[in-house]
Amino acid sequence: MPLFNLTVKHGRTLEEARSQLDKAVEQVRNQLGLMVQRVEWSASRDAVRLSGTGFEVGMRVDAEAVHVSADLPALAGLLRGPLEAGLKRIVQQTFQKRLP
Repeated sequence: MPLFNLTVKHGRTLEEARSQLDKAVEQVRNQLGLMVQRVEWSASRDAVRLSGTGFEVGMRVDAEAVHVSADLPALAGLLRGPLEAGLKRIVQQTFQKRLP
């Protein structure tokens, strides 16, 4: 059972949301560096699973929102809080539209 769930409305077309999902994955990979050992995309590129030692993060977009779930059993100590905060920040910055 995931220890962390987040849903953010994106207000974009599904194609735009897929593009933003790709950007979010790159930001997560940059933030976590070598901790991310595997990235598996769905055939339609609307869902992705990132995994490494002690964690698994699933991200998917639909017509209305981006959904993130993370299972962080081995990171229950010091790294869990910063990882959750980082994921939340990346998803919100990537998907929420800013007012002009």
